[in-house]
Amino acid sequence: MIHLIIRLPLPYQQTLCQTLSDAYGGAFVAWIAERNSEEFPYRSSTELQFAHHYLSEVGYWKLYQELRADPEAVVILGGWSSPMTNKTLLMTTLLRVPVFVWADHPHPRKRSWGAARSRKLYLRFLARVVAGFLACGEPTVEHLASLGIERSRITNFPYWVELPLEWSVPRRCVDDEMARQPLRLLAIGRLVPVKQFAVAIEAVALANRRASSTLATLVIAGDGPERKSLEKLASSLKCESSIQFPGWLEPEDVCRTLRESDALIVPSEFEPFGVVVLESMAQGRTVLASQQVIAALDRDLGTGAVLLHLVGDVEALANQVSQLATDSVKLAKGSVAARATAESWAPERAAAILDEILSRRHIRMSPRSDQSNVLTSRSIEDPTEQRIEVNAVASGGR
Repeated sequence: MIHLIIRLPLPYQQTLCQTLSDAYGGAFVAWIAERNSEEFPYRSSTELQFAHHYLSEVGYWKLYQELRADPEAVVILGGWSSPMTNKTLLMTTLLRVPVFVWADHPHPRKRSWGAARSRKLYLRFLARVVAGFLACGEPTVEHLASLGIERSRITNFPYWVELPLEWSVPRRCVDDEMARQPLRLLAIGRLVPVKQFAVAIEAVALANRRASSTLATLVIAGDGPERKSLEKLASSLKCESSIQFPGWLEPEDVCRTLRESDALIVPSEFEPFGVVVLESMAQGRTVLASQQVIAALDRDLGTGAVLLHLVGDVEALANQVSQLATDSVKLAKGSVAARATAESWAPERAAAILDEILSRRHIRMSPRSDQSNVLTSRSIEDPTEQRIEVNAVASGGR
């Protein structure tokens, strides 16, 4: 049985859990550290449909008992420095249960020589204890390898989000009336300095000032300690009418707002991954991101689905905003490319990757349902018909 141990039942974590539950049937269970957190104050609208336990309620002793009673136990541990790490690693070592550490990109903090050396030694030791590392994106694979972990022990295993069955390019790409309206931009996240939302506000203000009109509007969805200062910034730049702060959005509202937007801005100083990038691409929305957003780096294939800028580069971001606002062909192509990239990373692929990992490590697991063994053609092929239609419409665009 696969035992996935994570901190919170966030929507993208639920997607992976449901995918593995569907793939492995009764051979999957999620162990969740806690039900909610002030950092992620969303409310789940549905009951979890997969086997799960909350460690804050049942305790680690139950986890130990379940692992000891399971002769085919395989553990996927969310993070090497999470609150669950030490207890879980102690259990799996004592019981000789194979464990894979699932990790996003470490924060690039400046460390002293001693601290950096100690960290490398710890990771090299950990690499000997665990069965392998599941890294969220190729940039993280490379980073872990640079810390001394053997490449053969690292697998690219990013976060996963649901793909809506229906999607469309931004309306401004196919509707002349909408094309005359301002470009609708969206930024999502906790309002804290590291997210650099001030850069997004300044870039939109600059693009509008250069055009001598409202070329673009920006919705900043989220809440946090920086909200008042961001509102003051918009006011000082005289662009408050173009910037909206709707507050924290529930997952279903995030999806709706993404569909209603034309593109996503992620100007963060650093993002250990950035799941909102995947959510945006699943809706067929171009992503304008800083080069420190790992998900954007990972999914940037040079197709126009992702447009990168240096951290804090207001000028570059403003230029990108202006380009998308005035070039419907570029926006349409970026939209289709984003959706195609998302489809190539459909959640079902997670089970296929995990199968390969377990097989390579010679870890025995009961066979899983045949219906999940192969990705559907929809999940690995580009949406060709939509691309042809978009190109035909966009060729007559501005």
